[in-house]
Amino acid sequence: MPYWTVDAPGSLEFDDVRALRVRLLAGSVAVLATGGKPSAEVTSIVGRPLQVRHEEGVLTISYEDLTWEGLLEWLRPQRHSAAVTVAVPEECPVQLGVVSASAVVSGLSAGASVKGVSGEITLDGVTGDVTAQTVSGPLEAQSVDGAIRFRSVSGDLTLAGGSLRRLDADTVSGGVAADIDLERRGGIHVSSISGGVTLRLPAASDARVNMHSASGRVRSEFGSLRAVMSPASHSVSGNLGAGCGNISVTTVSGTVTLLRRPLHGTSRSTGPYPRAPRTEEEMESETR
Repeated sequence: MPYWTVDAPGSLEFDDVRALRVRLLAGSVAVLATGGKPSAEVTSIVGRPLQVRHEEGVLTISYEDLTWEGLLEWLRPQRHSAAVTVAVPEECPVQLGVVSASAVVSGLSAGASVKGVSGEITLDGVTGDVTAQTVSGPLEAQSVDGAIRFRSVSGDLTLAGGSLRRLDADTVSGGVAADIDLERRGGIHVSSISGGVTLRLPAASDARVNMHSASGRVRSEFGSLRAVMSPASHSVSGNLGAGCGNISVTTVSGTVTLLRRPLHGTSRSTGPYPRAPRTEEEMESETR
């Protein structure tokens, strides 16, 4: 089994990489699709050395005692950091874990599994199933096609562009903002305690809609949906088109907004990511 201990900047090349696993404490990691030879480049490293293993097509870059299962237990500030760029084939599945390091995954077609504590995670042009779990770190994704499963305590989820067959997001106080296309029989399920939710869908969307907040405002730009309000329940429900897909949003105190993208609009965003929805506290502070 090829094995390297990396304690200084440098680069490595590999003959065959069919799966990638990266776990970092602080710093940054970028995973990029390539049509050339797979490689890993470390441009800076401070503190503990990295361990690199390449066995039966699986490339692993990590610290010796940093496991995937124990990643979220690393809550204390880290003095050990590294900046790593990994180039792998487009169809290579990725398992990526970061504590406070920032992470970028771009151009891959086999999805990704991502876990983080406070580091920022960015996905660009990724296709396939994406699962992400964070404590406070945000996830931003552009032009992601497939399915996304996101869980966080206070981290925000921001999606710009892409066609999804499934979006599942669960947060405590993290916000969710998504400007996407939903496949004809696709589903969106968002649940939060106090995090706000903003969805923007094409005018010709086809789905059953049920959005509810116990105390937060709920509104929709789609005329076919019906709003019902009472002192302890605000909801919007009904069908878009034939109602083939499903959209369900539930919060306790968060605001919920469903926006309507014009027929000539596109979800293939090339500009900045949309801002996560503001909380009720943020909106009240702006009016003081």
